Amino acid sequence: MAELKLRFIGDRDYLVLEGEQRVGRIRYAAERNPGIWIWIVAVHLTAGGLPAGSADSRFVAMAQFKAAWELLKARTTPEQLAAAYRAMNIRDDG
Repeated sequence: MAELKLRFIGDRDYLVLEGEQRVGRIRYAAERNPGIWIWIVAVHLTAGGLPAGSADSRFVAMAQFKAAWELLKARTTPEQLAAAYRAMNIRDDG
């Protein structure tokens, strides 16, 4: 299993990658009062909503993201995960 890493994409805005696969996003929501870090898993694996949350720091947001991502993957077959990645990557090409 690849480790999660952040790729800077803008002012306090990051993609979350597992290996080279995009799996989510963490960004600072300055428009909220007070500003907070928000995170979301971007891999559509279930019929329910995407796991998301908020935190007071980027480090806490990353820890929360990692816990949610690991839980989601534990409930997902490798085939379902591969299909979700294929769907994401096709949409990203257009």
